[in-house]
This record gives sequence, structure tokens and C-alpha cells, in this order.
Amino acid sequence: MMKAIPDDIPRTSIQSSLMFDLLGSCLMDMAKEETISESLVDSFNLPIYASSAKEMKEIIERNGCFSIEILETTHPLSEAIVKLDPRVFAAHIRAGLSGIISKHFGNKIIDELFDRLDKKAEENSYLLNNPSYTPNQLFIVLIRK
Repeated sequence: MMKAIPDDIPRTSIQSSLMFDLLGSCLMDMAKEETISESLVDSFNLPIYASSAKEMKEIIERNGCFSIEILETTHPLSEAIVKLDPRVFAAHIRAGLSGIISKHFGNKIIDELFDRLDKKAEENSYLLNNPSYTPNQLFIVLIRK
């Protein structure tokens, strides 16, 4: 039986976390095959954090420069889209991260890395489409004080 995910944990962060785990697994596979050095993998850091609505509200209030006009959780996918396509999700990860990855590892590994990620995402699509992981995103409208 699956555990329910608490409301203060953003569900998109769970799916993103899985994709980052798969990306890390691809990098480690490439290091084991000596395509890239393990020390480069060990020194690689993605400074990404997905906050909950509660955390975001606290951060904005603590900052004091803005008042919150709207803060709500929205569903990023159309109701017509029943399942998240793992290859599309992997393409989004590539679009957002290929620059930082190529800066750290070089351009030569990008195609191979993301080909591997595509395959691992397909193999693990049942995890990405777990019904407990309903994707959401924060929609925030701020007014400068």
C-alpha cells in the first residue's frame, strides 16, 4: 500500500526528484563505463529546491518586500492529458539543464546522457505516472510594498 503524500510536499518535486535520480544514475553508469570521470560526477551539484506553498508563503512574508495577492496550487497539465509522457519530461529536463551539464562535463556527453535518460524514464514510467504523484505548481501574484 502506498503512503499518501502530505499536502505541504509539492508533488511535482517528487516527479522531478525521480527524474534527477534517474539523471544521476545515468551519470554514474557513464562513470562506471569510464565515459566520464567519477570525480566529475561526485563534484556535480544541481542547486534546485522545490518549495511547498507553505514554505513559499513564509519566505515571501519574511522578506517583507511584497504582499501576496494570490498564492494557489494549480495543475500544470491539461485534463485531457491522462499520463505524463516520460520522454517529454526528459526533454524538459534536457532543455533546462543541458547548459549547466555541458559546462561541467563538456558538450560531448549531452546526447548520450539524455539518450540514456530517455530510456531510463521509459523503463520507470510506472513510477512517474503513479496516481499518488499528482503534479502541481505554485501560481503566485505579488504586489511590491
